[in-house]
Amino acid sequence: MSLGNKTAQKVVLQSYPEGNLKPSDFAVEDCPVPEVADGSFLVRNNFVSVDPMLRIFIDKMPLGSASMPSLPLGSVIPGAAVGEIIESRHPEFKVGETVEGRFGWQHYAVSTGQGVVRVPHGLGAIENALGIGGLPGFTAYIGLNVAGGVKQEQTILVSGAAGAVGSAVGALVKARGGRVVGISGGEDKKRYLLDVVGYDAVADRNAPDFKAQLAAALPNGVNVYFDNVGGPMMADVVPFMAYGGLILISGLMAQYQDATAGSQTDNLPPVLFAVMGKGVRIQGFSQFGQDALRAGFEQDITELLACGAIKPEVHIVDGLENLPQAQVNLFEHSTTGKVVVRVA
Repeated sequence: MSLGNKTAQKVVLQSYPEGNLKPSDFAVEDCPVPEVADGSFLVRNNFVSVDPMLRIFIDKMPLGSASMPSLPLGSVIPGAAVGEIIESRHPEFKVGETVEGRFGWQHYAVSTGQGVVRVPHGLGAIENALGIGGLPGFTAYIGLNVAGGVKQEQTILVSGAAGAVGSAVGALVKARGGRVVGISGGEDKKRYLLDVVGYDAVADRNAPDFKAQLAAALPNGVNVYFDNVGGPMMADVVPFMAYGGLILISGLMAQYQDATAGSQTDNLPPVLFAVMGKGVRIQGFSQFGQDALRAGFEQDITELLACGAIKPEVHIVDGLENLPQAQVNLFEHSTTGKVVVRVA
């Protein structure tokens, strides 16, 4: 397939963020449609994902460490995207297939197939492949698997509960008959979690009686704390951990903008007291190296969507040029569910 001299666009890293992320840290550039070599295929992106964790990859020192190389300036932002294969010279990928992968913030991408998954037909709208059926949903699924599954006698507490991963955790727990309590900010998010996702209780982190709300929602303590936020909130939560409880570190959104967030107060002592006094375990995890769980995840999600047990909420922003502002808004004007940008 030849696209002639058609011009496309991409979003690149213009400068390393200093403090809070700014739209000017990115630049939108014209570019040619890439050529397809043997063993690769060309994807036309339809939707691009906006994720808090992308903030890590565009720092000059990701995670404040020299162990992870920084993204060179001028590079395409490596976000997840879903699109259609429009040209293929790869024996295992065919023209017309809908696929999801780290195709980046751009109109077109060439891939060798590494890390690419075919979008299951049962997901409904293809943008769900970036939400409940993609990275956020898979992250929730993996975390619950690490925790040993959902047990009806246990209580799972989720921070950042109204976000894409938190919503997926709540939906999966409720679909499996478990009890789940959320932490979010504001009445709108609380109502969304209770009425749409099905959370059993929600504590408002902005309320003056936040800890009293937690106490009321957690009469038997927390067996699994699914933490998407990090920061000083963990010190607020650990007094409510049940003996032998597990803290799962899924994300550190409170610290993505500023690695020193909360450092003015030493929150480590109460955490260590819980670790020693209550036998609490702390474990980080990610989707990497978890491909064996993918088939089970896709089957579960498509079945839950088909029967209406999960009702995904996706907010669509139009225009590739609006990707930088959409990423900034994740931290400044958080919303419920999943945010994607339509670039087709």
